[in-house]
Amino acid sequence: SLQELKVLFVQKFGYDVDDIDEDGAVWIKKAGCSVMERLEEKLAEVKCVYQEKFGADVGLEDDAYDSQLETYENSLQELQVLFVQKYGFDVDDIDEDGAAWIKKAGCSVMETLEEKLAEVQCLYHEKFGADAG
Repeated sequence: SLQELKVLFVQKFGYDVDDIDEDGAVWIKKAGCSVMERLEEKLAEVKCVYQEKFGADVGLEDDAYDSQLETYENSLQELQVLFVQKYGFDVDDIDEDGAAWIKKAGCSVMETLEEKLAEVQCLYHEKFGADAG
């Protein structure tokens, strides 16, 4: 019967066939908490379990990751400047075959300023151990 098919559908997919609109989107009716509230609750539960298991707050690892990522980004900027200083062209000017495509028409004022800014930022970072601005 149709009712039995609907029950089987709910058992298999977790929602009623009547919850599907004409575009095929599933509209699940939930009383109480919004989806965002349920996700926030689940996130809080996961953070608690993490804290119990590892004895550390999840946020601390996020901060450590962000700090490490920033260090890598700074190192990459420094390497890019050193590459330009040594070879006279940007590493991004090298294609997949290893050929360097060098612009000889001259740099725009903006490109020149950006290169000088990158150099100054690297020098500042080397001298003070922090990023400028």
